[in-house]
Amino acid sequence: MATALLALGLIGAVSGCEAVQQASDTANQVGQAADKAQLCVQALQLAGYTPDTANPQAALEETQKKAQELNDLAAKAGDTTLKDAIQGVSTTMSQVTLQDLDPQSLATWTQQKLDQVAKLSQACS
Repeated sequence: MATALLALGLIGAVSGCEAVQQASDTANQVGQAADKAQLCVQALQLAGYTPDTANPQAALEETQKKAQELNDLAAKAGDTTLKDAIQGVSTTMSQVTLQDLDPQSLATWTQQKLDQVAKLSQACS
């Protein structure tokens, strides 16, 4: 009789542990989704930066600064697709040159950046 009660107690304890583990897994998934959402918000804000061609040198420096911030965010991303998308925008922004910021060339560079931002938006959805 005592053995049967002990066995039932152990079964109850194991079932309780499984419930705790499931709750923990659910909490982790919610936390990861929140982290991803926060990364997406920050990345999309940085990616939305548009250089001011009135001062090309300052625009170049600011664009490269935003690219580094994006790169830092990418390092925090646990999701590979999101990380790659953030790095894509970062690379496009970090490779900008003064020639790209010329009003005649800006449209081409901006389109490249928009293509990367579209990939980022898709990774965030």
